[in-house]
Amino acid sequence: MTSLADALRAAIAPDAVQDDEATLATFRVHGMSPRCVATPGNLEELQAVMRIAVEQRAAVAPWGGGTQQLIGAPPVRLDLVVRTTRLNRVLAHVPDDLTISVEAGMTCGALRDHLARHGQMLALDPPLPERATIGGLIATATDGPRRLGYGTLRDILIGITVVEAGGRVSRGGGMVVKNVSGFDMMKLYLGSFGTLAVIASANFKLLPVPRASGTLLCWFSRAAQAFAALDELDGTQLTPTAAEFLNSGALAALGRSGACGVALAAEGLAGAVERHVTDMTAIVQRHGATETQRLHGDEAAAFWSAVADLSRTTDAGDDEALVKLVVLPADVAEAIACVETQAAQIGAAATINARALHGVVYARIRPVSSARLSALIASLPGVQWVATILPATPRWGPPPAGIELMQRIREEFDPSGLLNPGRFVPGLGTGH
Repeated sequence: MTSLADALRAAIAPDAVQDDEATLATFRVHGMSPRCVATPGNLEELQAVMRIAVEQRAAVAPWGGGTQQLIGAPPVRLDLVVRTTRLNRVLAHVPDDLTISVEAGMTCGALRDHLARHGQMLALDPPLPERATIGGLIATATDGPRRLGYGTLRDILIGITVVEAGGRVSRGGGMVVKNVSGFDMMKLYLGSFGTLAVIASANFKLLPVPRASGTLLCWFSRAAQAFAALDELDGTQLTPTAAEFLNSGALAALGRSGACGVALAAEGLAGAVERHVTDMTAIVQRHGATETQRLHGDEAAAFWSAVADLSRTTDAGDDEALVKLVVLPADVAEAIACVETQAAQIGAAATINARALHGVVYARIRPVSSARLSALIASLPGVQWVATILPATPRWGPPPAGIELMQRIREEFDPSGLLNPGRFVPGLGTGH
């Protein structure tokens, strides 16, 4: 039988297929090396790659910027890494309609720069935007601090094109913002972690760049004070675009000291932003803020970029884990206290930032061993995923409701079980 690499070279540009040791080592997934790496340059080449993968029964790992590969369990098989970085073009941009279609390998940073020239933005601020690709962000349902004001990818994604196992192209949605006819198939791929198809391109609705912005950093001596301020803020008619809780470890990671803090942002018309900053300052001061600081311009932009990067998974140490928890907003304070207490009991420190009004918590635990991390995960509420290089540890929380339906959908899309086998939540197949 023709080797996998040779079959791929016959179907796509030969220099887009690598099987040298250095490349294979670069694209290890949890320490497992593929047999080769393919980087298709257009939709047709991606189709050809996926057809050959099925013909050769090769297990495939989609790879964008590689920023989220530590999320998920180690693969049970890995033959082919399919990179999307050559799929990096703007396919269509209609500024007057505030819509854009881009290939999945375009980075968030490149898209941001393109849109800035038109005074527009994609309302998304993920970790490591210069590396993170659009397809990878969709596949992992990545969020950012500004999800409070602008929503998540689910809210701005209006169309998608994917290539399924076997090379079939499937499309959902379109380039129309209000697209409500038929089944909303594109939402299936959000957070599917490369188990249903390889994302080829996506369409988004855009927003104008805000005319003004304001950032307020507030320090508190006790977490209870911070959450009391957030509760009051949530009950007002104010509409901040971000409200991030930062524990002492997160403040230290941002180059600041203190017991804990809250970072708040407002964007929009200048008058509305100033009103927000004034009213938010009054709220936090009523609840005992020991200090408030207004950040401006480049300093504010750099600060929020650093906050987004707190949840990066690329540089985890061999004694470290990043845990994502999702709980009810009313339970965020209790969840954070639980993480800090449980971490302290095993001699570890927890660096925690939380989208406090949405119930999303990121906790970086260090130092920790496999056994201690396993025990810690079992004691925490709302665990969604764990990113770590530590072996023999849980990588997902409890199986979600509807796991049987998810299994049937996966089998329908990938009957041979070749897409990221074994990497997603337990019960979704390990390949054949």
